[in-house]
Amino acid sequence: MKKSDKISYHQKTIAELEALFVSAQKKLIESRIKHSNGQLKDSSVFKKLKYEMALILTIISKKQNEKN
Repeated sequence: MKKSDKISYHQKTIAELEALFVSAQKKLIESRIKHSNGQLKDSSVFKKLKYEMALILTIISKKQNEKN
């Protein structure tokens, strides 16, 4: 993940981040299905998506703590 991607995540609202999280979850499920069918050759996608999801959740929690 590029540094510019991380910075852009920090500039988004909580609602936008939650939408990104849901789309990342869908990508992860689709990737798992492709992997089980033998269509996915690069298994590093799982680690990248999990990292992205964790980053989004971290940013959401930080923003909620700042809000309160």
